[in-house]
Amino acid sequence: MTAQRPRIDVVGILAGTTGWATHSLEFARALQPHAQVAFRTRKKHAAKCLLGRDAPMLLRGIFHPPGDFCVVIAGKPLSPKRSSRWIVWETTELPPAQREACAAVEYLWTPSRWGRDNLIANGYAAQGIAVVAEGVATHFYSPAVRSSARPRFRFLMVGKWEARKFCDGLLRAFSREFKPDEPVELYLQAHNPYVPGFSLAQRVAATGVSNEHAIVLGAPCGLVALRDLYRSADCFVLPTRAEGWGLPILEAMACGVPAIVTRYSAPLDYVSDSNGYLIDVARMVEARDDEFGVNSGLWAEPDEAHLRHLMRQAFEHQDERLAKGRLATHDAQAFSWDAAARKAVQTIEQVLSA
Repeated sequence: MTAQRPRIDVVGILAGTTGWATHSLEFARALQPHAQVAFRTRKKHAAKCLLGRDAPMLLRGIFHPPGDFCVVIAGKPLSPKRSSRWIVWETTELPPAQREACAAVEYLWTPSRWGRDNLIANGYAAQGIAVVAEGVATHFYSPAVRSSARPRFRFLMVGKWEARKFCDGLLRAFSREFKPDEPVELYLQAHNPYVPGFSLAQRVAATGVSNEHAIVLGAPCGLVALRDLYRSADCFVLPTRAEGWGLPILEAMACGVPAIVTRYSAPLDYVSDSNGYLIDVARMVEARDDEFGVNSGLWAEPDEAHLRHLMRQAFEHQDERLAKGRLATHDAQAFSWDAAARKAVQTIEQVLSA
């Protein structure tokens, strides 16, 4: 153990609402009680953040000379020695860009056991890999008492519209399982800011599924509105083909909403048959998404018939669903950002004391 709190440089992004930005900001905040923290970000990102509550952290700048250890979330390490990078990837094969990122640091961190196994399968030495989970803002995402029952049962999907999320399969499953006169809806919070001119309405229309089955199209919103959206849902659903972490799943769980997700990849570290609903994997398929340049490795194809079965089960068995939701809230507490920061400092101190 080090004699005093380690000095840790964090390299990341503090602007925007993407998963990387959330990871950077929440981790850096949570790390401060346990270590001396300095943050490096691009100037355009810093300019947006210096007006907020993160100004003191950013104004300290980077340690000179560099600190005891550098954690890279997004960007380049200060030096390859005593640096780690969180590697978050969704297919079984790391592409050249990810391998280049791995080569730039001495240690690799990954948020899940699946991620660790995946790195080892890609040829990386187990002793250089640590599982350091990401977190969820459990102080912000929490259950709320509803003033009245909703007229419709709400399934909620939160995530970018992309091939990996199996959005078209979700629409098919919902529209085939539920009749128009049943009191149920599917709310899609599925905007994709990375696609120029993206239209959620056009993507839904292209699947051939009409809105007569109560498919509600959400619009981009802030964090408070997103939290309210989670709290309004009866069940979260994301039949993803693979997740490097899956932050919206944990956010929903923290709000007391059980999740229907695929029995594959990182979510298996926090979703179980006890606190949620796990969709069977039909088969492993080639990972392909021309829009985002994914063309290597495999990912899981969810069993669409089983997805329909689980959605029906959640809809019809309220007592079971509510019990799963209570356990989901409890289990999400283990993945707070403070827990992530403590594990990170413990991992770093083991390196520094070696």
